[in-house]
Amino acid sequence: MTTFDLLLKNGTLIDPAAGKHERADVAITAGRVREILPPGCDATANETIDCNGLIVAPGLIDFHVHVYPHISHFGVHPDSTCLARGVTTVVDFGTAGGLTWDGFRQFVIDRVQTRIFGLVHIAAQGMLSTPPGPKPALGELHDLDWCDIDCAAAAVERHRDRAIGIKIRCTGNLARGGQNEAAGLSLARKAADVAGVPLVIHSPDSTLSTAEVLEALGPGDVLTHCFHGRRCGLVDGDLKLLPVARDALQRGVLLDLGHGSGSFSFPVSHALLEQGIRPHFLSSDIHTYNVHGPVFDLLTTLDKFLHLGLSIDGVIRGATAEPARFLGHSDELGTLQPGALADVTVLSIQDGEFPLVDSHGVVETGRQRLQLHYVIKGGVRCATLPRPSEAARLV
Repeated sequence: MTTFDLLLKNGTLIDPAAGKHERADVAITAGRVREILPPGCDATANETIDCNGLIVAPGLIDFHVHVYPHISHFGVHPDSTCLARGVTTVVDFGTAGGLTWDGFRQFVIDRVQTRIFGLVHIAAQGMLSTPPGPKPALGELHDLDWCDIDCAAAAVERHRDRAIGIKIRCTGNLARGGQNEAAGLSLARKAADVAGVPLVIHSPDSTLSTAEVLEALGPGDVLTHCFHGRRCGLVDGDLKLLPVARDALQRGVLLDLGHGSGSFSFPVSHALLEQGIRPHFLSSDIHTYNVHGPVFDLLTTLDKFLHLGLSIDGVIRGATAEPARFLGHSDELGTLQPGALADVTVLSIQDGEFPLVDSHGVVETGRQRLQLHYVIKGGVRCATLPRPSEAARLV
């Protein structure tokens, strides 16, 4: 009889990529899923975890984070804010640019436990804008000389195993009051084409129109911060989906939630979900200015979508199978099929009353929330931290 390294017994396996929602045992050896076995089987393992009453899901993927601390004032440490909260893989959303990606690789990606992919910012310095304070923001598009197509494309080429797209923030105060937005967006589009990777656009409070922003995106490109209630969004004044947004979705543009400090609105979310529009990726946009609320962590973001009516399978899909497909690693990440990397997040659903706050201060009461029990990355159990409390922040 085979002895596995680790056996997760008696849990409810939810693996949307494999179409599974069933009781099963998950057997792990040499850092990979070896077998999915009938629940309660007599398999033996060097370590066994009883997951009775728990959800056994693929390791969560947070598609939008900022994890380049000390270089960017947005950056948080990935192991304490992501891995210890149930997230085994993240995508850094352009915190580093072409001139700073080598350092990001050497001092963050290659040194932490969390698995990190990332976007390359079209601005070569990355997100080094002036922290909040009395001085005006010095945004990435303040000087277009830094938006170097060759520099961005070369960074992608040097790190093609981890650099998976080009990022631009189209926001007026980051681009000399908006005057550099159109030119910066054109440069970002060209850099993505040269590098052969998707373009990702951040657009809340852009001086460009939604139509101008979406026109730059093609199949497989991404609009992040898709459910915000600010200028340059997907809805009109009556919260109806704009025709140009529907056209973009029909031609294959992808939507990333990117909750963040100012980019998730309950009214907009209710309205778009009622119209059949949901983000492809459920992500936190965790960074220095929201790690203590309203974001806290990815699980809190997922709680909000349970509250909004998504099924547990739909919520897990948006943080596993969908981002894994975008990353081109759906055979190894975002699934627990045999042969996949043994990244596992073990959860339960708690019932109760839980205050949930959007990015604009609107509070709604959730009736369920996700509770983390175990995190396993590459077959190894990782330390966990207790979830932060939304209620504590509201006191």
